[in-house]
Amino acid sequence: MIVKLNLIPPGKEGIIQKITTDQVTKERLESLGLISGVNIAFVRKLPLGSIRIYKCLNTLVSLRSDIASKIFVELTDEKI
Repeated sequence: MIVKLNLIPPGKEGIIQKITTDQVTKERLESLGLISGVNIAFVRKLPLGSIRIYKCLNTLVSLRSDIASKIFVELTDEKI
């Protein structure tokens, strides 16, 4: 099932399928390791605001919910 990254529950992971941001933001995300075919897991949400922490390529990355909503992932059952 393909869903937006900001909708996956804590502890779940998925494989990045598509990034639908503008080109500059897409290139920045790719430089952080968020590229199609890579596993990404939702670690936690920060208490103040809409910042979420994800684990991708053994690195923790923080994203705002509006950016995460433009990344589509296919859910898997494994954990990183």
